[in-house]
Amino acid sequence: MNITIKNVVDTQLARYILSDLRKHKLTVGLLLLNVIAAVAVVHWAQLNRQMVIQQDVLLQQRDDIDLRWRHLLLEQRALAEHSRVENIARERLEMERPTSDQEVVVTLP
Repeated sequence: MNITIKNVVDTQLARYILSDLRKHKLTVGLLLLNVIAAVAVVHWAQLNRQMVIQQDVLLQQRDDIDLRWRHLLLEQRALAEHSRVENIARERLEMERPTSDQEVVVTLP
């Protein structure tokens, strides 16, 4: 008997809730739209945060690459210095600067 009374009460409660929802369709619809809009805002905010983090990582990588590029330019300038090239030519290749007697001048017609 207890179970049937509970079933009847549950059935009646469900009918009252459904009838109340039918009466206030606009309010329920607006509530659902509000919840959907809130979830969408949270989703887009999360995507925005992830893109900002990715942008920061990419900017850091760009700065690191720029710093390495500057070091390479300094190294290139140091290796291409005239005095260094001249010392390597003398020591490793045993080259000497020609004297004026050894110089040959070529003139074009």
